Amino acid sequence: MTSAVTPDGAADFPQTFGALLRESARRHPDKAAVVGYRGGARSENRVALSYAGLDKAADRLANALVREGYAKTADRPGRWLAILSPNDIDYAAVHFGAARAGCPLAHVSVRATAAGRAEMLAGVGAELLFVHADLADEARALRAGAATLGRIVVIGGAAGPDSLDALTAGTPDGAPPVEVLPDDPAAVTFSSGSTGAPKGVLVSHRNRTLSSCLGAGAFELADDDVLGCTTPLFHVAGLFMWLQIGIRRGLTVAMLEKWAPDLFADAIGRDGVTAAFLVPSQVTALLDDPVSARRLRTGEGGLRHLNISGAPMPSGLLERALDAWPGLEIVEHYGQSESCPLAYRPAAFARSKPLSAGRPCVEMAMLGRDGRPLPQGEAGEVASRGAHTLLGYIGDGIGAGEGLADLQAGDGWLRTGDIGRIDDDGFLHLIDRSKDVIVSGGENIFPAEVERALYLHPAVRECAVFGVPDDRWGEVPAAHVVANGGDTPEEAALIDFVAGHIPRYKRPRFVKFVDALPRTAIGKIQKNRIRAEYWKGRERAI
Repeated sequence: MTSAVTPDGAADFPQTFGALLRESARRHPDKAAVVGYRGGARSENRVALSYAGLDKAADRLANALVREGYAKTADRPGRWLAILSPNDIDYAAVHFGAARAGCPLAHVSVRATAAGRAEMLAGVGAELLFVHADLADEARALRAGAATLGRIVVIGGAAGPDSLDALTAGTPDGAPPVEVLPDDPAAVTFSSGSTGAPKGVLVSHRNRTLSSCLGAGAFELADDDVLGCTTPLFHVAGLFMWLQIGIRRGLTVAMLEKWAPDLFADAIGRDGVTAAFLVPSQVTALLDDPVSARRLRTGEGGLRHLNISGAPMPSGLLERALDAWPGLEIVEHYGQSESCPLAYRPAAFARSKPLSAGRPCVEMAMLGRDGRPLPQGEAGEVASRGAHTLLGYIGDGIGAGEGLADLQAGDGWLRTGDIGRIDDDGFLHLIDRSKDVIVSGGENIFPAEVERALYLHPAVRECAVFGVPDDRWGEVPAAHVVANGGDTPEEAALIDFVAGHIPRYKRPRFVKFVDALPRTAIGKIQKNRIRAEYWKGRERAI
């Protein structure tokens, strides 16, 4: 069992999102806080907010929400708001402005289907949706079927009566008259439940200010770093593990609306990006693009620091990166939507501990089957406890199936679903997952959702979806299918059929037609037996 780096009872970090920004704005008022570009991924139309400017923008929005009746009052909690947007400087203003108004904010994925977005909005009962101008028409279509959604505000530099500027017109810059408490609900990000449906992870201000402060202290960032934000802000990593860490440290955060190796290289040259958060598949994409890869580091300049998470980084890929970019610091961290950073591997240990997820930065234990901590060195389910863990999940209809109670193990421990061990040097090693989730390029894909799409095809009698290793994405979905009588469908046609019913990145990359699926004595399909054949000879099965 390990101890936390920052004691949960300490009050030496900002306790609310608004306070976190306010502290940095006082220290660095004229420094650029967030920068971005509008008009397309390759636009030169640069927009920016200084720390003082972002602080004022957050206050103006919070005061507008007070005026319009959305903010928290002495008699009721703040009303639910939501945001649907790619990375943009307005996203930061909405995040901190809603927080100062005491309004919990739901971060809706731009990659979700229209039905998925509608379910997310309905799950929290969102009454106001901030939407990027490029998605405004889609948002208006969503509003038609949303019972609670009464207003849409367009961000991203939009003009007109529905714009952010129109909402905040005439409101003061000063602190809003709202008492926001550390344990108030602050945000929901969406992962996936065991059924593949969206799961709303609800966190408090204290949950994620602590997490961001832990990361700010642990991730080996320099005081003059410029952070490249390639991860979407609707994702817990982009929002709390990069943007909010940058704000805590008083650094400039450069927003990338879209990811591509050459766009990332552009940001390094154009905005002076020196540190970035990437998932392993993005590192592979960079290494496979020699022109962009050469632009990452130029002599003593360019990219200095990479933070890797979202999926374990294969040791071979780590070696390729270290060889391709001599002098680049590579820190890897392990976390989840429910708990944010749990462990990190310092850059100095990249080669000596390549298969480790790092040293725990919170109180952690490996639990046995009885839910009790095991001695150091023994493998068990990774669990943590403390003020960094989520408040709960949102909505009975969101993530139906596994609930928070299923993750609680007593004595405050929260299960992760991952199996690991702590070595003699105090480093965490992840061995396997206790769940079927497929982590592909940092995205969670649940087999049940893919299987439901397969079963819509009349030629599919039985199927099993599972993850197979992939050098670029870490792992990708694959399927074994037992066909109905008659002609077996073409593999490519069946894959395209599935891609027409779920987001394309979740489709199986290959389908193998088999006569039967292995089953237990009680008839349950043994996916572990199917999956094991594809992972033979690998360093780990995760």
